[in-house]
Amino acid sequence: MKGEFLPRAHSEKWGDFDDSNWKNLELDHNVRRIDPAIRDLILFLNEKGYTTFSSCSGGHPTNPRKRIDRHERGYISFSPPSRVAFALYTALHKRNRNFGLEADAIVEDWNGDGREAVYTQLNWRLKDDRDPRRKYYSRLFSQMQKVLASLPKAPPYHASFLAGLLGRKASTRGSEIVTRQMARFRQ
Repeated sequence: MKGEFLPRAHSEKWGDFDDSNWKNLELDHNVRRIDPAIRDLILFLNEKGYTTFSSCSGGHPTNPRKRIDRHERGYISFSPPSRVAFALYTALHKRNRNFGLEADAIVEDWNGDGREAVYTQLNWRLKDDRDPRRKYYSRLFSQMQKVLASLPKAPPYHASFLAGLLGRKASTRGSEIVTRQMARFRQ
């Protein structure tokens, strides 16, 4: 597939490993892990108090022979979980017809090793009928920046968010997971 691909600042499987996710964006080596196309966006989010722990700009080359999902998805993961993923989805899903969008709340323990995580995530993928062009991504990221500029600073994380997300009975367990994961991410 010929096209204009975005540069990658991390391996393809980067966000799939707990140790690979950045811990502190005040450290330059962690900032360099963020794909250049969304680096300013991620830093802006964190300045506003929306804490990210993993991201990928998407727009990297994939197998062009696939009939579906020919374009690599991009994502931003928020921990502690935040409503901002849903605010971005709501503002962008009708505005940008070049991308499929998805906002998720995720509870996981992929490896079964007790390193659970609770987070929210915004995902985007260039639609299969579009050729890879940087202008599509630039427009999407510019739209994200405008939406974020209109949002207030992130409110302090509060366990009531998890009660709404997970239900009252599971919110205590969710809060325990968030407390452990945030301690892990600060290491």
